[in-house]
Amino acid sequence: MLYREQTDETLVMLTLAGDQDAYEGLVLRYQKAVLASALSVTHREFMAEDAAQDAFVTAWMKLNTLQEPQKFGSWVCRIAKYRAVNLAKRYRDYIPFDEVENFVDDTAEDITGYYNDQAERELLLHCVEKLSEKIGTVIRLHYFEGLSVSDIAKRMSLAEGTVKSRLSAGRDQIRKE
Repeated sequence: MLYREQTDETLVMLTLAGDQDAYEGLVLRYQKAVLASALSVTHREFMAEDAAQDAFVTAWMKLNTLQEPQKFGSWVCRIAKYRAVNLAKRYRDYIPFDEVENFVDDTAEDITGYYNDQAERELLLHCVEKLSEKIGTVIRLHYFEGLSVSDIAKRMSLAEGTVKSRLSAGRDQIRKE
């Protein structure tokens, strides 16, 4: 079967049906765009390549949550940007952030945007419930009520750095879960 002639929607459906060659067709179709999306954030080819590979793996694992299969390309490019931002944050001691473009600050990132179907949201909420009270409260206030780091700090009488570290710890624990 010639995958180049198939639509994204068809290739997604074939992949979900177990045809791994169909996913390879999607990867080949979008590898340059995904790399460019990541590179627009990091400006470092090695980091962009890591983010792109991460994006394709994540997309493959979450493919069943994609509600509009015809939009696979924009979806995987968006994942690549998030992965690039995460890599840039991880290596912030080595990369000056004034060189990072398209950076999305923690206060603007909504982790619930990754989860498109109800089962995933319920799993996320369940993970948040398992967090300690201090960390869980900060996560709920930030991601579910939309409060900024400074608003949470004022409301809870905490330093902003404490709020940021609790958000980071909460995200790490949710990822592990």
